[in-house]
Amino acid sequence: MNAQPGPGSGRRVEDYTPFCEGDVDPTLNKKIRTLIDSDEDYLIYLDEDMYVEWTFICDSPAGFEDAANLIGHLEAQSFTQLNETQREPFERCLGEAMARILGDHNEEKAQAALNQAEAYLKARGSENARVWYLTGAAVTALCALIIGAILFLIWHSVSSPMWRSALEVLSGATMGSLGAFLSVAGRTQAIHFEPVAGPRIHKVEGVTRAIVGMTGALFLALAIKADLLLGVSQRLSHPFLALLVACFAAGAAERLVPGLIGNMAKSLSAPARD
Repeated sequence: MNAQPGPGSGRRVEDYTPFCEGDVDPTLNKKIRTLIDSDEDYLIYLDEDMYVEWTFICDSPAGFEDAANLIGHLEAQSFTQLNETQREPFERCLGEAMARILGDHNEEKAQAALNQAEAYLKARGSENARVWYLTGAAVTALCALIIGAILFLIWHSVSSPMWRSALEVLSGATMGSLGAFLSVAGRTQAIHFEPVAGPRIHKVEGVTRAIVGMTGALFLALAIKADLLLGVSQRLSHPFLALLVACFAAGAAERLVPGLIGNMAKSLSAPARD
């Protein structure tokens, strides 16, 4: 025989008005961290985990189901988008929406509070996504520049032309990461983000953008060293500095290197003239 389920640990409350912050809601066994609203027949609060909770002993008013569903939806979306300091004002808005339903029986005011919460989530989520993206690109660029500085110091201490050329190419590649970071930092408003995807994917995308910038700069540095760009930098008084500037530009301009590759491919595939 299957054992009959025993009674739950929660208990019914006849009057919620005495409850204050720091008390335990006996209905849900949740500690009241922030009290939103209460009356004789309902209680709305934020628990210790910063979730909006509510309990009531009256009949559910009109609009309750829709408000509860939207609150759950917005709360689920907020998990990956908001940090700890942003959670409380957002959850307060959700709690106020439920208070307008259970306390005022006013669907219009509840919807207004939910609209405010949704706008807050969208704004803070977009801001956080930009920060995550730039953090990935910035950390990658910083690491690359540290490596570039070390390579530059080594370049000063070697005399072999082959090793000096190799160090110049690698140093130029690291400059591409700085160009890529400044490029994305200047146009984050135009980049489309998906805050609900969370910080990890945005940081990975930022790292990828910096690596793409370094790859483009590496290609350009090799092309310059191979004299495929007409040896322009070699006619300057400081060819190494010119190489670094060109690599910086290659990291910042996403279309520069693909355009050079396309031009080289056309020149190599063009039939020789008699």
